[in-house]
Amino acid sequence: MRLSAALLTTVALVAAVPSATAQTVRAAPSAEAALPGYICFWPEANETGPGGGWCSNGTGYAEAAPHVKRHAKSFSNQTQETFYALHFPRDGGCLYRTVYGGDYSGYWEWWDKLDGVQRGRPTDCQPG
Repeated sequence: MRLSAALLTTVALVAAVPSATAQTVRAAPSAEAALPGYICFWPEANETGPGGGWCSNGTGYAEAAPHVKRHAKSFSNQTQETFYALHFPRDGGCLYRTVYGGDYSGYWEWWDKLDGVQRGRPTDCQPG
């Protein structure tokens, strides 16, 4: 059986993760599937778009991949954890949007703001 290129990329990324507590960021194996245990963002509605999904499950800040940064039209949080989507406006400051475990949006109204994501609530940001 031949493995798809997306699955091979996922396997290679998993092998490169040094420990279970490390920040893990990777692409979703297909445009239509959120990874269990991750929060994932897509550049188009309904978990689709060029480049597939971008996913994170770490505890620290993870910068969004270029294809979803300020262009994340859908997301799925396949964890029981709360994450915070962060936006850094050009005029300074920081805004966050709370994404609860199990949340999903096929067309996210904050699509043009995602700069990164983190699990801990940011103390230096305002709700946005």
